[in-house]
Amino acid sequence: MDLSFVYLLEMTGTAAFAVSGALAASRKNMDIFGFCVLALMPAVGGGTIRDIIIDRVPVFWIADNRYIAVAIIAALVVFFTSYKPGSRRQILIWMDALGLALFAALGTEICLQHDTGPLVAVMLGVTTAVTGGMIRDIICNEIPLILSREIYATAAFIAAVCYVLADNIGLTESLSLGIAVIAGFAIRALAIIYNWSLPSFGMHKRK
Repeated sequence: MDLSFVYLLEMTGTAAFAVSGALAASRKNMDIFGFCVLALMPAVGGGTIRDIIIDRVPVFWIADNRYIAVAIIAALVVFFTSYKPGSRRQILIWMDALGLALFAALGTEICLQHDTGPLVAVMLGVTTAVTGGMIRDIICNEIPLILSREIYATAAFIAAVCYVLADNIGLTESLSLGIAVIAGFAIRALAIIYNWSLPSFGMHKRK
């Protein structure tokens, strides 16, 4: 198993989600403590819930404090960096998209390693990807992206399923993760660029 590659992906996802949280704090004009708190929520929130459910102890960020360090550093970088008005929302969305794809794939991989079975692995992979962002948005008093019509959890689901399928046909862990991350990020990116959304209840009645 290529631990260095997997660990790099984990740290990249942690940093991306932490930046999304810190940018959300900047949009709410929070202080430096608020930046750190909101950076940590998406960075470790989903993975914490996953680890508790599958009884993976100690929880990943307790076993390796570097996850917390990366999130805090990302928060500080955002706090001391200037952004053009209106740019923070777009950067937040793209950092969130990257973190979403990475954490969905990595969460699924961890669950399969703990013998949860493919279905539970996919469910918890999605949970890993979306829970932290939900906490971030709720703290900011905003509607979580997963509850909007945007293609969000669907992208995480696709990443998780792609990892399971790639793993089942015998591809290496690194290749499986690469395929899953690219698939999940591509779907989310296309949804952002072309404003794709899932149909909502009652749409056909309004036509």
